[in-house]
Amino acid sequence: MSKEKKKSAEALLKAEEVKRRELQKALKISEIKIPEKEEFYPYPHEYMKFLEEVKIKPRSLYEKACFFAEGLFPLEPDHKSREKIINDTKSAYLNVNPRGVFSLSILVALFEMIIVMFSLIFLNIGLVFGLFGFMLILGTFWYLYSYPSSKAKVMSIVMSSDAVLAILYMVIYMRASPNLEGAVKFASQNLDSPLGWDLRKLLWDIETGRYSSADDALINYITKWKDRNKEFSESLNLLRNTATNSERRESIYDETIDVILNGTRERARHYAADLRMPMTLIYAMGILLPVMGLILFPIVVIFISDSVKPEFVVFGYDILLPAVLYIIVNHILSTKPSTFSPPDISKAKNVPPMGKFLLRGALIPIWPIALIVSLPLVLLGIIGLSDPDVYSSVNFSIVLVFGIALSLSVYAFLDSYQKIKVRGDIEKIENEFTIALFQLGNIIAGGVPIEQAIDKVRENLKDLKIAELFDIVSLNMKKFGYTFEQALFDKEVGAIWYYPSNLIRSIMQTIIESSKKNVKTAASSMVVISRYLKGVHEVKEEIDDILGETTSSMRFLAMFLSPMVAGVTVTLAVIILRILTNLGSAMQGIVGAAGGGGMSVAQSMLLIPWAMGGKLPIAPFEFQLIVGIYMIETATLLSIFLNGIKYGEDPVGTRQNIWTILLIGIIVYIISWFVTYSMFGGAIEGLLTPMVKT
Repeated sequence: MSKEKKKSAEALLKAEEVKRRELQKALKISEIKIPEKEEFYPYPHEYMKFLEEVKIKPRSLYEKACFFAEGLFPLEPDHKSREKIINDTKSAYLNVNPRGVFSLSILVALFEMIIVMFSLIFLNIGLVFGLFGFMLILGTFWYLYSYPSSKAKVMSIVMSSDAVLAILYMVIYMRASPNLEGAVKFASQNLDSPLGWDLRKLLWDIETGRYSSADDALINYITKWKDRNKEFSESLNLLRNTATNSERRESIYDETIDVILNGTRERARHYAADLRMPMTLIYAMGILLPVMGLILFPIVVIFISDSVKPEFVVFGYDILLPAVLYIIVNHILSTKPSTFSPPDISKAKNVPPMGKFLLRGALIPIWPIALIVSLPLVLLGIIGLSDPDVYSSVNFSIVLVFGIALSLSVYAFLDSYQKIKVRGDIEKIENEFTIALFQLGNIIAGGVPIEQAIDKVRENLKDLKIAELFDIVSLNMKKFGYTFEQALFDKEVGAIWYYPSNLIRSIMQTIIESSKKNVKTAASSMVVISRYLKGVHEVKEEIDDILGETTSSMRFLAMFLSPMVAGVTVTLAVIILRILTNLGSAMQGIVGAAGGGGMSVAQSMLLIPWAMGGKLPIAPFEFQLIVGIYMIETATLLSIFLNGIKYGEDPVGTRQNIWTILLIGIIVYIISWFVTYSMFGGAIEGLLTPMVKT
């Protein structure tokens, strides 16, 4: 008997494989791995999933550091601070306690203080660096101590970005089955995000009896969100009222969608208006003025050459200024209201994880490729820095900067282009799904059988990508005799698995449930849901336009204007430094002849700095390296800022922005240097050379 069962199972597997191959051949689609169909589980599974994603996740570096510091040197904060840290860590889902946070902050500050004091006493770093060191101590302490609060704000923004989708899922579910608790379950299943974690935690709190009833739990949850996202709180309250106001249930559903969409639109509009001053501050104080301020550097060298050291400029421009710019950018993004999160691509097959890309089925680490691409340029640049010719050494330093920028660009490009393509396809399909759903609902409502209705929709939408979904459904129903549900959700050849969109999958699940009541109910659900989706799409497009007006100017400044100004600045600085070097050689003789005696104060200030053989405290190629590295840092920070304004925390989009802005920006910077120096460098030096000789 066992052999017969085994043969039967093997035959069944072969038959399924034949079906899949026939489907792929008919539709000319590449073979992909089909994920298992997700099933609905009772509450214990919900909480187990919550634990797997949040509580038993691998500890972050911050969590490990807090644990270590608490064990090494446990310190207890005051009661008020303790309560605040506890609330923040809960909101941020950080596995730390107040003692660990406070101990880590104090320990790191003490360690930095020891280093600064040692450097001041034994290494003679100077009072300026000592002051910066103490500023760094205060900044580090505040960063570590306030990290849970900052993380809680970020988590709140990430959760809020899925609020519209959560309400949409709940309304879609409640139209088929008016039960808010079931709607919360449905939303938590289809949100693989922090808001999904939050909803699963709510369900577990209801199950374990933490609240006397599900209604009490929802009231508490609504209250918690009142200050974070007022529209989300109001929408949940409206859905809760449908239990006591059944005659207005349908209109309340529509009102709920309007509340969350209008609130999101208004938040984005006010945020975009408030962004103008901060963005001006970022550009003026963080980029333009610092770069233009470097023009004054060669003039400063004339008067205080003994006090000017390259380390000061490096620290100020390549460490301090980017740190300040990062703090400003981070603060602005922390005030960003909820809009829309990018589509989830976690269920998409053949999509590599972060840090890798897919090549012929193999996952390839990206960083070795980025290193190999840039290493020859970096080595060539380092070797050429010793060239005695000023122009050549500056060019070699530019090669070094370009190598660093190319490495970062290659890494960001390889880590984003495959993922961005999949995400773009999902966005396109979801946008087209609205039209398809509306047409399908109207055709079915007219009494047309489901199979014929699908064929009509296929014909109407044959030029759109979403038509492929209905091609697969139609083929499954005709060739294999599947029902509409089987044609969509069959584990082997179901059409839904070829389109890894949580939105499409969840909506089709709801429509299938509605069709079990009667076909007209399913058709009505399709039309209503398509109207909801259209409203969501319109608001999303409007928000993109609102924020686009604000970010487009900053993108232009980051890619073109700022690099161009930096290139001109480097040209002017190099010309002035070369002139000063030549003048120094000539004036050395004057200082030697005068012996320093009989000169006025003004003459001494101008002549004595060159008495050491015409050498300057910073070489032209060093100056270019400082500016070039600063440009790379600011381009990266602005890429994070621009993507954060639109999508919030989105590593894929951030990498896409980084390689685009950084690569274009560094090319503009190099072109600006060569063009301006070719036009003015030789002419100016030629005019001044006779003066130096005389």
